[in-house]
Amino acid sequence: MKRFFVSLSAIILLLSLILHGCSPKTIVFTQQIRQKVESDSLNINEVQFYNSHPIVLQRNLTYDETKIASGEIQFENGRYIELIQIKKGTPGVCENATHNSLDVAFEAGDNRTLKFMMTPGKNYQISAIEWKDRFGKVTYDSLTYYLKPGSEKAFLKVKKDHFFKLDKKERIASGRKVTSTREN
Repeated sequence: MKRFFVSLSAIILLLSLILHGCSPKTIVFTQQIRQKVESDSLNINEVQFYNSHPIVLQRNLTYDETKIASGEIQFENGRYIELIQIKKGTPGVCENATHNSLDVAFEAGDNRTLKFMMTPGKNYQISAIEWKDRFGKVTYDSLTYYLKPGSEKAFLKVKKDHFFKLDKKERIASGRKVTSTREN
């Protein structure tokens, strides 16, 4: 019986290592990483971002608006509701940056950015114009939407490999020959 538990734990450990190795290696984008990007003279607009948690935007529609809505439309309690879902790990690009915020777009189109503000912990977390009962009011696609509860957990992430490569200088020595200082 003891041998069975040892084998089972070894299999579980092996599976977790395999699954962990297959997952994308992303890290939370911090102010320290941003400073590294800027000190390396890289453009923040060329950094590939990802969201750490799902983001769901919602707005109530009138019947006439249902024909022009761009997201998924649901009929709920006698109302039409438009939902825009940004799944965890969706790639995004920065379209505008200030010293403490980044406007990131997860889809193409004008005015389709979400603001991520630097937190006291120096991470970039999704932001809203105002928060009420865990719903955040945002302007998206020039319309007012509300971030559904759970969306407030979203941070910006980047792939780990892009920022923690070893800086290495290399040169090949050409060699040196003995020079004769004797005169014949």
